[in-house]
Amino acid sequence: MAVSQRKDVTSQEAIPLISRRGQRICDAFASGAFLANAGARIMSRGYFDSISKPQGIVDFGVSENKLMFDVFEKKLAEPKIQTLAPHMLFYDVMAGNLRFRGALAEFLTERLNAAKPLDPKNVRVCNGAGPMMELVASSIGDPGDCLMMPMPCYGGVFWDVGGRAEINVVPVHLTSKMEEGDTMPFQLTAKKIEDTYNKATAEGKKIVGILLINPHNPLGDIYSAELIMDILNVCHRHSLHVIMDEIYMMSIFDTEAKFTSVLSLPNIPDPQRVHLVWGFAKDFCMSGMRCGVLYSVNEAVNKAVDALIYFNMIPGPIQHVLTEIVLDKEWLDNVFIPTKYSRMREARSYMCDKLSALGIPVRKSPSGLYIWADFRKYIQPLTPENELVLFEKFMDAGVYLTPGIEAFNCGEPGFFRMVFTVYRDHLEVGMERIAAVLKDCAENGLTKPQADNAEAPTSADVKEESLEDLLGLLQGRISSSGWLEETRTQNWATQNPEALEQFKQAMKSQEGFGDK
Repeated sequence: MAVSQRKDVTSQEAIPLISRRGQRICDAFASGAFLANAGARIMSRGYFDSISKPQGIVDFGVSENKLMFDVFEKKLAEPKIQTLAPHMLFYDVMAGNLRFRGALAEFLTERLNAAKPLDPKNVRVCNGAGPMMELVASSIGDPGDCLMMPMPCYGGVFWDVGGRAEINVVPVHLTSKMEEGDTMPFQLTAKKIEDTYNKATAEGKKIVGILLINPHNPLGDIYSAELIMDILNVCHRHSLHVIMDEIYMMSIFDTEAKFTSVLSLPNIPDPQRVHLVWGFAKDFCMSGMRCGVLYSVNEAVNKAVDALIYFNMIPGPIQHVLTEIVLDKEWLDNVFIPTKYSRMREARSYMCDKLSALGIPVRKSPSGLYIWADFRKYIQPLTPENELVLFEKFMDAGVYLTPGIEAFNCGEPGFFRMVFTVYRDHLEVGMERIAAVLKDCAENGLTKPQADNAEAPTSADVKEESLEDLLGLLQGRISSSGWLEETRTQNWATQNPEALEQFKQAMKSQEGFGDK
């Protein structure tokens, strides 16, 4: 019997532990992960609690409203909300069950003062406004395309639209220096948007739209009807999509302020390219419920979102809870909204008064859960690097507030966003810690100089000193964070070998110390 010969089979290259796509996602996240890294540091040290963790970090950085838990605790205990029906445990329409979408259409029609009733068939829901941004961005742009966005802005948007959708963000830079025609610092105008568009397209970038947050994060501004219409007209001329994020539309604590939703405008020039995003995280003080909402009349975009939303569905029981909440108009108007606004005004007033006493100007804004504060007088010289030095001092002191450049892509240093919708004892302790940091900065600068302006120790300085003197000298140097950054142990040892040897000999003379 003939024996068949076996052919050599060339094996493929070893499959890497992670794909190129996976590595790109990791790299993209790491490149803009300031907020995530700050959060990890807080988790490591622990959040402040007056009883269990008094040395923990007070969080003025995360935009959450923590003032309403007691109100929601009672609301969520109501029997109609506690109801569990069989359909809640099984598959349902992926873009949201019909009862929930109908309730949202009714709710948003009223709260947005919509020009015409919203159609439930154009409502979509998924697990958060950020994920909804990703779904819309994936539906209106291809990898490498660009969305414009006014800066400073909520820093998470870079990941929302750039992480998997691979849409780039082109900043519309706003500054504290007023340009011709401006009436306030950091003012957005349609001209600035069109100038940015023209510049970007001249550089070969493909702009597919603009993303706006109204009311704004972190400035707290509310865009006027005239400005919104001017922007819509600019976008219409260039066939651009407009993603309007109105997630703070019910966080307007100033009773005299007027909010204009894009859906309240009667004559939107290109409704097929206007997409409204909203969510429960900010206005309803429940970021943990994870529910973002899209309203778009663009059937093609809705179909694309429907396909992608398979990965972002909301559990049935949560849809039931949120349905009952938005349908209870009496509770909303007589309990929830007035209580929330009253508490927000009180907390904001407290923080503003404390900042005023410290000489910190704040932006006069009617909305949001935060204050845009100007710390430039305490950052000298005024550089991006020193903004981070002040940030680190705050963190070391046990209070977290977000710096303008790293967190919001602000074009100039010195500004921080401070969230005031926190528990009262957190608010008081956090402001005390900020005051202590700024007092130290006022007296000593960002990095404490040596009293005699001495240079770093040399071998001549330490030859005859005792161990106690040498340790005291090192402790004095380490107390300066600037010196700690610039003069690592390895650097000092390399530059001062004789001093290092003197130190080692002194250590050996002590029982139990020395080289092992």
